[in-house]
Amino acid sequence: MRPQELGAVGRGLGLLADTWTLLILQRAFLGVSRYAGWRETLNISDATLSARLRGLVDAGLLEPRSYADGGRERRGYALTERGGDIWKLLICTWDWEKTWVPREVPLPEIVHRDCGRPTRVRVCCAACGGAVGPRDTEVEREPWAPGLDRLARRHPRRTRGALPVDPLSFLPGAMEIIGDRWGAAVLGAALTGIRAFNCFALELAISPEVLSDRLRRFVALGVLSRSGDGEYRLTDKGRASFPIHACLVEWSHRWCGGDGAPIDLTIRHRACGQPLCVRLDCEQCGRAFARDSVSPVRPR
Repeated sequence: MRPQELGAVGRGLGLLADTWTLLILQRAFLGVSRYAGWRETLNISDATLSARLRGLVDAGLLEPRSYADGGRERRGYALTERGGDIWKLLICTWDWEKTWVPREVPLPEIVHRDCGRPTRVRVCCAACGGAVGPRDTEVEREPWAPGLDRLARRHPRRTRGALPVDPLSFLPGAMEIIGDRWGAAVLGAALTGIRAFNCFALELAISPEVLSDRLRRFVALGVLSRSGDGEYRLTDKGRASFPIHACLVEWSHRWCGGDGAPIDLTIRHRACGQPLCVRLDCEQCGRAFARDSVSPVRPR
């Protein structure tokens, strides 16, 4: 039996499953590199922004870069290779929100620069090329893996206040499912087939109060439904969040596992038997996305 240390996916959740962290990285992915740029586009407080930037630098997701401004040297930030590698997670989050969450102001289209057309994202297995969804995979969780109660909170509990007004960063549905560690963990467990309240609590080592809150929110969001026997089942909207979780697991394996964290959870593609490595294809032209081949186009 392995020691009760937090595994790669648990560490990945600790690093990425935070609303402001994800929105800051999203803006960096879209070209923001200066403090004022994040503050203006995200409407984030100075204290919160400063804390998240420090955390992202400490975690190796951003690195400081100096730039000249009116003859003065100022500090900016750039994505590291580790930070830039969350691009697939960001694109899947964007695609899910645009498809499944009704909005007064539409989310900008995802445009594939290679073909120049707005598109949806098709999730495929990089090993065999086959399309992949939650019913095409199986999840292997190591029996030694501890619950997430061992994960220290990196930031204060996120508030449920207003998110940014800019449509590109206003992602209220997606932030419920990936913007805090317990929400991401509960929906991830549902994607593995867990349905009963007690099974969620046992699998995740989560308090009944926190679990009740997340399940209630997911039912209200329409990603889970509660059956007459009290179990929680994924809706089509909930199953459609699978790519977000698959990308989080893949990133955690590559970067947290690469740092020495043991692999606690593996998603395996049944058709080819390989651990899932996500490939994102353009539905319009069929070619695979690359990090720099996607851009937003705002509705006119």
